[in-house]
Amino acid sequence: MKQTYVLLVGIFLIGTSAILMKPDNQARNQKRILDVEQLAVSDVLLMLGDDTLIHHVQQVDPQKVKVGEDLVLNGFTERDGKKTKRISTHFVCTDCHNLKREFDDITSDDPADRLKYAKANDIPFLPASTFWGIYNRTSFYNKDYVKKYGDLVVNARDSLDNATQVCAKYCSSGRYLEQWELDAVMQYFKSLELRVKDLGLDATTLKSLRNIGKLSSSEKDKVIAKIKGAYIHKYDATFLETLPREERKYGEGGDPENGELIYEESCMYCHGSARLTYLSLGKNKLDARMFWYNKDSYRDQSLYQIVRHGTYSKPGRRQYMPLYTEEKMSDVQLNDLMAYLKQLAEK
Repeated sequence: MKQTYVLLVGIFLIGTSAILMKPDNQARNQKRILDVEQLAVSDVLLMLGDDTLIHHVQQVDPQKVKVGEDLVLNGFTERDGKKTKRISTHFVCTDCHNLKREFDDITSDDPADRLKYAKANDIPFLPASTFWGIYNRTSFYNKDYVKKYGDLVVNARDSLDNATQVCAKYCSSGRYLEQWELDAVMQYFKSLELRVKDLGLDATTLKSLRNIGKLSSSEKDKVIAKIKGAYIHKYDATFLETLPREERKYGEGGDPENGELIYEESCMYCHGSARLTYLSLGKNKLDARMFWYNKDSYRDQSLYQIVRHGTYSKPGRRQYMPLYTEEKMSDVQLNDLMAYLKQLAEK
């Protein structure tokens, strides 16, 4: 009887111990899940044996990240107690580039998807690609950018460092970055890179990532392919010609609600700032009529012309308007914009 009692007590204690330990195990497993999902994508790919990025940052330095952020946001920083020389006196990076995610599906470059996301998340609808995730891309100044920049883009196509220098010198009407500045900007780009949680990976792939050490070479290759297929590696740029008059819909069938959003988050994003432009725009009948009365022309006052060709920087007028590629504003969206301006002009 005594032995039976002791046995029962022992079983009870073991069961109680298992019950008490279970939450700890769950918490530990949950932490593993969270830890994996917070990992930087480039670091995970290296752990799986993938090739090192050309612009690979060996070790993140928080101080350099902060300097890089200053340069991107302000065009200058502080060094040795002094304000550094501006990269450009005309533009900063965020005049054309967002710093946040721009798509629900980050394999997409559809401008309709981008506008939908911009509306839902209250972000600008800008002419250049976001810096969020730029560290994970491997190709830049793609497709038709050669028409504008010629040989300048040859060495920038597969180099984030060189692409940044082209942007600083030519897109920003500024100067090349010094090496310490470029290093800091690369550090900042690293801080904006994709995390595993951003990729929407399936449970099986996430499980594999939690057990990287147990994967065979072929299994690692499959996981690498899964990860690389979950985000975009480059954004193409298709330059469109100005629509001929006979193909312009002048807002007919367009969505003025989308057009209003484009006007606010594209046009007024720059043209509401005296720092950026010589042309000030507001949501008023006078400005809308200026565009509406020039709708048939091929001059800069015609949105059909200016959206597709922009303007060029020139001495005495360095601020210029970049063009919108087909991927950044479709002809459908341009018609939506015209539908809104027609509505505004007639009020």
